[in-house]
Amino acid sequence: MAVTPYAYRSGNSPLHRCPAPVKLLSILVLSVFSFSSIIGLVMAVLIVISAAIIAGVRPWELLRGSRPLLILILFIILLRTLVFDGSGASLSITGFWGGIQQGLSIAVSFAAGALLFAVTTMGELRRSLGRGKLSLGISLMLGFLPRFFEIWEAANLACEARANRKGFRRIIIILPPVIERMMQIAGETAQALEARGVSI
Repeated sequence: MAVTPYAYRSGNSPLHRCPAPVKLLSILVLSVFSFSSIIGLVMAVLIVISAAIIAGVRPWELLRGSRPLLILILFIILLRTLVFDGSGASLSITGFWGGIQQGLSIAVSFAAGALLFAVTTMGELRRSLGRGKLSLGISLMLGFLPRFFEIWEAANLACEARANRKGFRRIIIILPPVIERMMQIAGETAQALEARGVSI
């Protein structure tokens, strides 16, 4: 199985030592920058790449497991490129480049999130959010995101090993076992929380 960027990687880099709330806030700021303008997008890309190098993570590894996201990006580009009016469909160059920019912004946010999980443990994230049901829910949600992409990547690699064709048909094949596994993990998490006296 390919190594996903979501697994925590121990280290002593400045990013590892940085407090979790600062890293969470940085993800938010980078996402806002990436969607604000071309200049903001370029700045966000350079910051994510530099931060990955500082943390000892190969920048391209931050996009592993992003195939479901790639399908969404391609769909967005298609919707923005095709313009439908009374005379039929036409192609919009402006819409195409706008779709490219939006897709890259989504990819940058994804990579920034991957880097967060690579340099921050779930315990640090949980403590940074404080106590209470809301913070528990947010930390569980953040924890399930990397698991989903890890499970999806594993299922996708299994399909490739069996020479299944890429495309929509593969998604139909992958989706049921991924959902089933995520439901199993949710049940196991609920049982673990109940065993620790946490009401959910």
